[in-house]
Amino acid sequence: MADTARRRRPRYRLVTLPTAVLTLGGLAACSGTPGSERATEPVTRAQAEARTGALQHRIVEAFPAGSVTEENARRWVLLSCSQDQVQTAGGVHVTLAGSVDVDETYDAIVHAVEPDGYSGARDTTPKGAARLTVTGPDDDQYLVTIYREDGDARISSFSPCFPGSLADG
Repeated sequence: MADTARRRRPRYRLVTLPTAVLTLGGLAACSGTPGSERATEPVTRAQAEARTGALQHRIVEAFPAGSVTEENARRWVLLSCSQDQVQTAGGVHVTLAGSVDVDETYDAIVHAVEPDGYSGARDTTPKGAARLTVTGPDDDQYLVTIYREDGDARISSFSPCFPGSLADG
């Protein structure tokens, strides 16, 4: 007997790149670091924003002396980590007085935050700019990009996950 039945092909849902990046970033930030007691400590939205904002400021302070002329923080927003957890996302736009050595600045940032359990990894943005990703012991994350041609830098920040929902907004 010949098999004339057609096999059904599974249907895949197309996920856009921005959705995938936010989802993966959120999942990475909510995964919890094994062995870290702080990773399981519940925090409030206000605490998460204060902690994340404080580290953003420390990152800016690690830029070469006199290189930062203006620092503009973005409004915090909530992102979903899971059905009952959220994280805050924010950032800072930094205006620079002139060009800075990107590698030296990234080294200084990592050196400034390593004593508190943060680590840094470098990659390149889709537009070719060097980017530093700083990850904390509570899985908070900071994406630092210095744009040579614009004379500015951007820091995108993601707090650890905490109990809540997007409706808390």
